[in-house]
Amino acid sequence: MLIAVSGGIDSVVLLDLLAKNRLAEFLKEKNLKSKILNLKLSVAHFNLKFHSQSNSHTNFVEKLADKYQLPFFLGEAKSKLKSEASAREARYKFLNKTAEKINAEKIALAHHADDQVETVLFNIVRGSGLTGLSGMQEFSKIPVSKSKSGVRLWRPLLNTPQSKIESYAKKHKLNFITDPTNQDPKFSRNFLRHKVIPLLVKLNPKLNEAILRTARQTREANDFLNLFAKEWLKRHESKSGLVLQEFNDLPFALARTVIRKIYKQTIGDLKKIEEKHISEILILATSGKGNKEKKMGRLIFRTTRKNGLRIIKWEKI
Repeated sequence: MLIAVSGGIDSVVLLDLLAKNRLAEFLKEKNLKSKILNLKLSVAHFNLKFHSQSNSHTNFVEKLADKYQLPFFLGEAKSKLKSEASAREARYKFLNKTAEKINAEKIALAHHADDQVETVLFNIVRGSGLTGLSGMQEFSKIPVSKSKSGVRLWRPLLNTPQSKIESYAKKHKLNFITDPTNQDPKFSRNFLRHKVIPLLVKLNPKLNEAILRTARQTREANDFLNLFAKEWLKRHESKSGLVLQEFNDLPFALARTVIRKIYKQTIGDLKKIEEKHISEILILATSGKGNKEKKMGRLIFRTTRKNGLRIIKWEKI
């Protein structure tokens, strides 16, 4: 297992829990202890070079890996990263490459319940669909195209509030570093964390519980829709095409999920695909007579007629 460590309190606590085999006790999941007892652990750190202290943070994590007698792997941004999204992509590419190098089965990340709340709120602001409103998954595929390793991301602390993580660090006297950019409101998450969430807490002191509950229920509904869409496609897809009469009879929520499923099965991911793009394909499907087409990311959808039936087909571009 590869552990992504920034040097902040969350990843330092996760490293300590895994290295000392305390995670099962911390999460109160007894069955977990035997599953991770004999794992070979390694530490990975990616230097984003966002600020003047970046190199000292790298040195801190390297010494931390040495303290636990674990292999250390370092990645660095080759040039100045322009956005949060580009930083995230560069980091995941490094983690994926390192995991493939050492044949890691999983990459452990220190995202916790407070991060989940920020993620859901951020996705609401972006206008995300059900997948975005579901938040992060405990287990998920690494979002790197052309990855052949099958390595998965694991967020064991996802249901753990940050207050519990802070209590653990204090109890065990763990040293950690604070990233100065965590206070900069120009970053979306920081703006939510320091400006928006404190105001929302005044409306609902149990804001985190409410959002986490909504995310869980949305995830359950989304899982059902995805399963139903997968089975529906198996029965109705023929040579990358669907009969429009059958497709247009679907409830909108299921039709949207079918379009997303088509794209992901064909391309492999949903990068840069938004709800507005899916809506455009639904409009195309109900556009009446005539052959029409619409581009959606790396696919092009076309309506045509075959054997007396109107159909919609798709192909890579």
